[in-house]
Amino acid sequence: MNGQSEFTFDSPSQPTAGFSLENNENTGKKNNVSMNGEKKDKVVMDYSTDFPSLPTAPTKSAGGNQSAWGKQPVLKSTLVTEFIKLSSNERAARGFSKNDGSVPTETKKCKEIASETGCKIDLSEAKDGSLSIMITGKQKNVTEAQGRLIRELQTQGVREIKIPKEHYGFVIGKEGSILKKLENEFYCRIFMPNKEDNKDFIKITGPGNFADACADKILSISSERSKQTSENLEVEKQYYPWIRGAYNVNIERWTENGNVKVNIPPPNVDSNKINITGEKEAVIKVVNEIRKIYHEKKEKIKTVTTKIPRSQRRFVLGNKGSGIQDILKNTDCIIEVPAEDDDSENITIHGTEDKIILALSAVYTRATSIISTEIKAPQWLHKYLIGPKGGNLQNLFPTREKLKIEFNDNSTIFLEGPPQEVSNGKQVLSDEIDKLLSAMDSQVVKVPIAYHRHLVGKAGTNITKLRDEFDVNVVMPNENTNSEDIVVEGKKGGVKKCIDQIKEVVKKMENEKSRDIIIEQRFHKNIIGNKGESINKLRQQYPSVSIGVPDASSKSDIINIRGNKGEVDKVHAYLTKLQKELIESNYQESVPIFKEFHKHIIGKGGSTINKIRDETSTRIDIPLDGSSDDKIVVTGKKENVKKAVDLLTKIQNEQSNIISVNVPIPSKAATRFAYTGRRLLADIEKECENVFFSLPKDKNEKIVIRGPKEYVGNAEKLVDELLNTLNEQTEESSVKAQSSFHKFLIGKAGSKVKKIRETYSTVRILFPDEKDEKSDIIQIVGKKDEVQAVKKLLEQQIEELKQTVEDTIDVDRVYHKHFVSRGSEVLKEIQTSNGNVQIYFPKISEQSNTVTLKGSKDCVESAKARIEEIVEDLKAQVTIEFEIDNKHFRSILSNRGAAIHDISKQYNVRIKFPERNAVDEIKEDGKNLANIITITGNNAKVNDAKNDLLALVPITKEVVVSREHHRSLIGRGGEGIRNLQQTYNVNVSIPQESEQSDIITVSGVANKVEACIMDIEERIGEFEKIAADRQLRSYKVSISVPAKYHQKLIGRRGAAVNEMRNKFDVQISFPKDGDAPDMVTITGYEKNVNECKEEIEKIVSELDSMFSQEVELDPRFHPRMIGTGGRALRKLCDDFKVDIRMPSKTDENPSLVVVSGKNEDDVFNCIEELKIQEEDYVELLIERGQYYTPTTTQSSQEASKSSRTVQITGAPWQMDNEEQFPSMSSNAQPANSTGAPVLSGVWGARLSRTSC
Repeated sequence: MNGQSEFTFDSPSQPTAGFSLENNENTGKKNNVSMNGEKKDKVVMDYSTDFPSLPTAPTKSAGGNQSAWGKQPVLKSTLVTEFIKLSSNERAARGFSKNDGSVPTETKKCKEIASETGCKIDLSEAKDGSLSIMITGKQKNVTEAQGRLIRELQTQGVREIKIPKEHYGFVIGKEGSILKKLENEFYCRIFMPNKEDNKDFIKITGPGNFADACADKILSISSERSKQTSENLEVEKQYYPWIRGAYNVNIERWTENGNVKVNIPPPNVDSNKINITGEKEAVIKVVNEIRKIYHEKKEKIKTVTTKIPRSQRRFVLGNKGSGIQDILKNTDCIIEVPAEDDDSENITIHGTEDKIILALSAVYTRATSIISTEIKAPQWLHKYLIGPKGGNLQNLFPTREKLKIEFNDNSTIFLEGPPQEVSNGKQVLSDEIDKLLSAMDSQVVKVPIAYHRHLVGKAGTNITKLRDEFDVNVVMPNENTNSEDIVVEGKKGGVKKCIDQIKEVVKKMENEKSRDIIIEQRFHKNIIGNKGESINKLRQQYPSVSIGVPDASSKSDIINIRGNKGEVDKVHAYLTKLQKELIESNYQESVPIFKEFHKHIIGKGGSTINKIRDETSTRIDIPLDGSSDDKIVVTGKKENVKKAVDLLTKIQNEQSNIISVNVPIPSKAATRFAYTGRRLLADIEKECENVFFSLPKDKNEKIVIRGPKEYVGNAEKLVDELLNTLNEQTEESSVKAQSSFHKFLIGKAGSKVKKIRETYSTVRILFPDEKDEKSDIIQIVGKKDEVQAVKKLLEQQIEELKQTVEDTIDVDRVYHKHFVSRGSEVLKEIQTSNGNVQIYFPKISEQSNTVTLKGSKDCVESAKARIEEIVEDLKAQVTIEFEIDNKHFRSILSNRGAAIHDISKQYNVRIKFPERNAVDEIKEDGKNLANIITITGNNAKVNDAKNDLLALVPITKEVVVSREHHRSLIGRGGEGIRNLQQTYNVNVSIPQESEQSDIITVSGVANKVEACIMDIEERIGEFEKIAADRQLRSYKVSISVPAKYHQKLIGRRGAAVNEMRNKFDVQISFPKDGDAPDMVTITGYEKNVNECKEEIEKIVSELDSMFSQEVELDPRFHPRMIGTGGRALRKLCDDFKVDIRMPSKTDENPSLVVVSGKNEDDVFNCIEELKIQEEDYVELLIERGQYYTPTTTQSSQEASKSSRTVQITGAPWQMDNEEQFPSMSSNAQPANSTGAPVLSGVWGARLSRTSC
């Protein structure tokens, strides 16, 4: 038998029910042989062994050598051709060669079949009336067409045959497969009789010769089945092993010729029928053998039961049941072994009396052939016993063949094998364990998880250093386990030193802290500063802190701060505040200022604009002189920007008679105005030049016009005309033109547009701004006919601009470099602003002054004028030199030289600083070459640029501030001092506490330093006021309130205490752990504190006057009494006008509940209601089975009275001498399932093992 099986048989001495076996001579019918006996438990067998597959006959290959000429081509044609020939008598329809114009039936059918199968069908009729058909196509399609043609064109015949009904199934086949195959093969239809019909014949319809062949085939199938027979024998499952034979030898012998099949039910099928199918003679022979085996075993078998420990059971079974199969083969006895999950130690042997002793001896021999044992060894020691790739274990056991060693996860080593090898192996391992334990050690040190990555170091450098220095193995825990245990293994001295080193590192790291802060990557450059200036300064201020800013390529926003706890928090607060300020400082607003007032906004030498910048801490960008934009852009914090806008507007109003006029928007024009109104107003702004329009942000019900009185009137008139036009029927259209053509369409000072407006008064032409998404779309608004006319005119002008002309201009070669240097920056600017005109400067080798221009006529003329203008400007340029100490260069060029760029742009000059590595060298005139700055530009502007540049040289001033205000000035996380530095763009240095100094140093541009010092002095005044107020608010009073009333004072979710805090503007603190339990502290202004104290005393007095009663309630009832969210408890309090105090977790009696109220009756009524609810709830718990008595189940096993049970004592595994053989005695005691000692083995479920 294969695998574990369980057999239980009756004792042969037990009387059995009678049965008879009758030989049935009529072998042509199925015989059912009934063998009635008592049936016991099921037999569990392995199907793969008990029912082996039949051997397959070897295939024979055709012999002989084939010549190369006889080989089939590698690639065969996909098209095949088949021929069908029908004689005159076989044709179903005649008249193929009709001349009456009608299409013959055969031709129609052939065309239909050819179309449906995709084949080519050719017909040919001979003089004798025979019909030849040729079919060409793919094999599958040709086969289908051939069958259909034969069925359709050949005369059909009918055949009827009779076969036994029991053979119908063999003709039909599984799911009709054989029947379909016959119909396709013989081109016939086969009609099988229905169960309801009384017919007993099969009808075949098809071509005559095919119908005859089909009938013969069906008769041959029936004839073949007539030679077969099937027998069923009823045999109890306990005899199946003998019927099969050892290793299924009987089954294989009966079925080897292939003329018989023996089907024995598997153990999991509830059937005792053995089915034998095949040729009659072979079936009769097998049936007789099975009967013979059954009768012999039924009369002679005996049953013996013995005990084998569960740990040794598998040795009896053997690999895949080979052990019990060997015993069956050698002793003809069946061994019944309990199932794997059965705790029984009984093994039952069935066999004849003379062989059962041999089988019992074989069972004991197999059970004692292998023993096992365990050795205790610490888990960490296992890898040292095994060694690299098992080397140490191989040295300890060089010749182990049958000894199996497994290292378990439960600190044990498992040995299994022959007794002598196990004994020797145990001794060798024990000696090796003792040797390793004396020299080595394994210790666990607990380290917080947060320190693990620092202990490991980058790429494991720190942990590797520890391993190499102390010659130990340091095992870090898995990250997923969240364990703090770090294991150190190795020589005892090294382990101790390594652990001391780890503890020292941890102690140091405990005083450190690591925090992450998320700051948008776009602000990282502000934190780092120019060449790392800002972050280096921060690191110098906090030397113990490490600040990790991610690389720009990582696209990470996380900045890591690690170091001393206090300093890490300060840096974190500083960066948090800096981020907030960076975000807030990006607010921007545009101010419409007339260009003639820009000089008043700027002031002499920029004094006015710089003053506004200093006062408001904003960045103010004024448009260039050549720009058409009149708006000044202010950037900074929102409140500062608003302040700067007001100051700029005030300057403009003071310099002129600016007025404002409101123009209402008619309701009919509102809809159309909402679409292009802002663009139309912008057009009027350009036309009027000195006015500005604004629309209310809430509702567009009016237009506000601001400007000088003489201009506002004209603008108001134009707006009224615009609104009237929109009020009438208007049309909107657009023309597409590249943006470089726009200035030519507009004309100088808008001359061309004005000329069009004079002709078409209702039309407005709206040119897009550079910032617009569709910068090439020109919109036209006005009356329909005028809009179309203007559109046609603009399109004509655009076509003219697209026409290319060529022209030249002479430019001195000295100035060529100016146009083509710095990546041809100037040249590209000319091309972009003049319709992308092509400009060709001569090569250096040509020695020519001629510059060639290609493009539209207007664009070429405009570009020529621009080149001439630049050349004239270059001729008028001068260069001046002056000195600034090079130590100030870093400050002047900060923020990537933004200030220098602004000066260059404002005055159209070029500013050149010395090279970075310039050496201090004194010229003849006494100037230091490393300090000389040159400015090149127009003679009228270079001096102004020089003055602005000198104003950027930083100065340093000191201001005295008392040390007690330093902390307040710095602010939380350095927020205050950082705000000062960013607002005034200065550096403020505050002395360290250890310096005991009151002097604060401010460095920066002169005017900003003065403004910063004034701000500091104002802040100091505010700090003094705050300190005085803080002193007044620090009045404190403590009041004694019994702890039982604290919850009442706090209220639900702190509602009551928060109400008192807000009412009296005080802080109320309740005692914490370690404080006096009854003291409540009130802090605030003296008057408010006293009023709050009186309020609390009043509440406590009211609570003291209440009647209280204690009641014990089952703790299990408390959740039900409280209810979801405390609703049930609040309802009780409201209904009975009482206060109920539940026990806390620390109370000695968890059942004690206190009920308090002003009225004694209300308190007792509430207690009575609580008792009723408690009683109902406890009864409900009982009904739900909360109280039950554990039930015990007893199982018993009935032993067969007639079974002989042999109790074996003194087995080899029970004796000191394993060579002793157990003796069997006739007075042996019967086996007792409860009284026999249970030998606990080491087999069964184990932890995972490592086999070696």
